[in-house]
Amino acid sequence: AGHALVASVLPYADPVHKVSIVSRGNAGGYTLKLPLEERRLQSKKEFLDDIAMSLGGYVAEKMIFGDITTGPSSDLQVATNIARAMVTRWGMSDVIGPVALAGAGGRSEWGESRDAEFSEAVSTKVDSEVNRIINDGLVTAEKVLTEHRKAFDAIANKLIEVETLEKDEYEKIIIAHGIILKQKEEDKVA
Repeated sequence: AGHALVASVLPYADPVHKVSIVSRGNAGGYTLKLPLEERRLQSKKEFLDDIAMSLGGYVAEKMIFGDITTGPSSDLQVATNIARAMVTRWGMSDVIGPVALAGAGGRSEWGESRDAEFSEAVSTKVDSEVNRIINDGLVTAEKVLTEHRKAFDAIANKLIEVETLEKDEYEKIIIAHGIILKQKEEDKVA
C-alpha cells in the first residue's frame, strides 16, 4: 500500500496497474507500475519519484508498526542503486556536477576497478550525496503517506481482504480519497 500510494500521488512516478500482498520469491508483495507511454529517456524528477516510491514500504512499516523488518531490503537496494547511478553515471547531482564518474558495469571510464574509480574525497562526496537523495526520498514518502493516511488505510484494508488489487479497483479507492489519476500529456490538453 505504501509503494502504491506514493507512486499514485507523486507526479513523475508511473501509474499503478496492480498491487498485491501475495508473496513472490523474496518479496512480501509487489506494486506493478507501467508508464502511460513508451519512453527511451528518464528524467531526474522521475528517478527521484521512483526512489520515494521504492521507500514507501519502508516508511509504511515504520509508521504502522513502529519498527522495520527485512522486508524492504530489496527496495532499499533499488533506491540506493538509482541514487548512486544518478550521482556517478548520469550527472544528476548538483554537488558532484555533470560528470560521469563510473561507466557501464561499475567500472571507471579508464578501466580501473570500482575501488580505484576516484579519490577518497570524491568518494566521500558521492556517499554523502547518495545519502541525501535517499533521505529526501524518505521524507517525501513519509509526507505522502501522512497527508493521505485515509487513502493509505483504505488500500491496506482492501489488500488484507482481497490480497490483490487490479488497476480498476485500486483506482476507485484512490479516486474516492481525492487523488487524481495520471493521464497522457495529450489527454491533459484535451
